[in-house]
Amino acid sequence: MLYNPFEQVTKSSFRALVESGYADFVLQRFEWPDVKEKTGFLLTPNDDKEAADQHAHQLGAKEGRALQLPQDTDKIESLLETGSGYRIFLNRIKEENWDKRMLKLYVKNIVNYLRTKTRFQRKNPIDILFSLEYGRVVATITDGQTQKKVFAIEILR
Repeated sequence: MLYNPFEQVTKSSFRALVESGYADFVLQRFEWPDVKEKTGFLLTPNDDKEAADQHAHQLGAKEGRALQLPQDTDKIESLLETGSGYRIFLNRIKEENWDKRMLKLYVKNIVNYLRTKTRFQRKNPIDILFSLEYGRVVATITDGQTQKKVFAIEILR
């Protein structure tokens, strides 16, 4: 199985989020190598409606939207139903060294991407930094002079 640094949301973990006081969420499309296309979502709990709306505003058309409980509870819970075919992941990284682990586990895919889709030279030392921006995993690739930013899914596939 491929590595995914996000924890999958279950009905009980969703209930725990709600019980801890979260009422404002952003639900957005999520692409990852081991997640079947158009079946993955990333759930981001926000401290208030304004933060959720600001996050949702950064997303593309049909990429995601802000949801507010209690009125949108069923939208999230229906995706969590057994047999729904959907998977929801929590917008929290479950371990500290996730970026280093991704570099190690996806090295073949990354090298292939660098060779075929960039102008970086093999002799140059290249750094890749993974980060989360508005629920999207982004890879920043640099060789000290040139920097390129891409959605991580592009270099992990």
